[in-house]
Amino acid sequence: MVLRGGDRGEPVKTLQRDLNKLGFMLLVDGDFGAGTRNAVVGAREQLGRPGPPEADDDLQQALAAVPDPFPALTAAGVTFIAREEVSDATAYQRRFQMPTCPPSPSGVTIGIGYDCRFVGRSEFEADWDDLLPAAAVAQLVPVLGKEGTPGLLGPLSNVVVPLVAAMRVFTRRSLPKHFARTRSIYPQVEGDALTAAQRTALVSLVYNRGTDLAGDRRREMRAIRDLLAAGRVDDVAEQFESMTRLWDPATTGGLIKRRLAEATLWHSGFAPLQLE
Repeated sequence: MVLRGGDRGEPVKTLQRDLNKLGFMLLVDGDFGAGTRNAVVGAREQLGRPGPPEADDDLQQALAAVPDPFPALTAAGVTFIAREEVSDATAYQRRFQMPTCPPSPSGVTIGIGYDCRFVGRSEFEADWDDLLPAAAVAQLVPVLGKEGTPGLLGPLSNVVVPLVAAMRVFTRRSLPKHFARTRSIYPQVEGDALTAAQRTALVSLVYNRGTDLAGDRRREMRAIRDLLAAGRVDDVAEQFESMTRLWDPATTGGLIKRRLAEATLWHSGFAPLQLE
């Protein structure tokens, strides 16, 4: 069965799930629109299967055979966190494929939330050497370990981090590191006590807020730790919701939406967010 632009339904959802294993960050909505078409084109390039922007049986079978990029969270979990960081593939190419400078205390940031302030040269080169041109790596080395400023960002205007490279570092380097950081305060993230969606919610939280548990602004994160230790898994979602007290909807509404989406993951799984 060939799937092409305009098609809808469960076969398209299956295709979208499989495309997300390659990092295309699609919503699983069953609509073969422009985003799915672009992902099919990208998948043909990644898999070395040239052809038209449609998914024939051979391409669908090849995609089905692609392993899950991060089994602890599943492709749906990887997609969730990536979308929370950069929205989608189109937004990435428009806003994030060149280095950015988020507000303090962040450093120059590349790829999927990869903050150059918090990595050293050896780690950075291990992450990116085989994915970026040597000249780009050399240009980025001077910003490592530094808080981002317009002056640091200016000389990097010709550095481009393709989405394929960004997703590879995200899945093979950043997510394992943040999964380990999550485990350091929420050990239940490892094992069978939680669903993949619940594990994703915790890793997303730590990816965004870190592991600091001190002070009133971290009250809910401490409460999550204590609830998990007590086996009160069902009570955790309300702590994600309570965290929305910390941000002004007019200026940081994205963080409020992220916490509410994490709460949805916790009590309802990936399906309501069109990720599986």
